[in-house]
Amino acid sequence: MKESELPPARKNGWKYIYLGYFLLAALGLTLATLYRDAPKSGEVINKQQKKGADRIVYAVIFSSVAPEVADTIIDGIVADIGADSAKTNLIIGSVVTDPWCANIGEFKRVLRKAMSNTKPLHIGKQTYILSMVTGLIVKEQLPARVYLIGKLDTTVDVKITNRTAQTVNALQLRHETMAPINVISYLRPTTSPIQVAYLRQFEDKVFPLEIK
Repeated sequence: MKESELPPARKNGWKYIYLGYFLLAALGLTLATLYRDAPKSGEVINKQQKKGADRIVYAVIFSSVAPEVADTIIDGIVADIGADSAKTNLIIGSVVTDPWCANIGEFKRVLRKAMSNTKPLHIGKQTYILSMVTGLIVKEQLPARVYLIGKLDTTVDVKITNRTAQTVNALQLRHETMAPINVISYLRPTTSPIQVAYLRQFEDKVFPLEIK
C-alpha cells in the first residue's frame, strides 16, 4: 500500500495520551494536598444509591462567596438537580470540606460551608482544584454537570493558563468518548479580565458552557 493510500493519522492523538498522564499525576498530588487537613463527614454514603446513580454533579469552589449569593447558587443547583437527587452522585471540589456527599441535604450544607470558609487561594491552587475534579470526572461514565463557583485570583501565569487548557481538553475528550458534560459558571464578576480569559478556555468546545 502506498503512503498516500494510508488513512490520515489524528493530529491530536498524542495530546490525549499526554493529558491522561497529566491528569493522573495531578489527581494524586492534589488529593494529597487539598484534602490532607479536610474534616470528614459523619455520614456514610449509601453504596447501593451510588451504584444506582445515573448522573453526577460536581461543584468546584474557587473562593468564598457572600451569603446571599451562596443561597442563590445553592437554590439554582438544587433546581437543576430536581426531584431525582437520589439518583445523582454529589461531589464538591473544595479545600475545606470532604468531597463526598450522601444526600441532597448534606450537599447543601457542605456546599454552603465551602462557600463560607474558603480562604483566598492563588490561581495555581484554584487551577489544581479543577484538575483534581477532572481526574474524578474522567473515571466515571455518567453524564456530568460541573459548576464553577467563586472568584478567580487576579494573578495570571502562562503555565497556569496552559494547564487549564489541558484540563479542558480532557473534559472535551471525556464528553466525546464516554458521557456528556455540561459546564455552568457562577464565577464573579462576570466581566473581570481574568474570568473572561479563563472561560475562553472553555469556549468553542463540544460540551455546553452556560454562564449564570
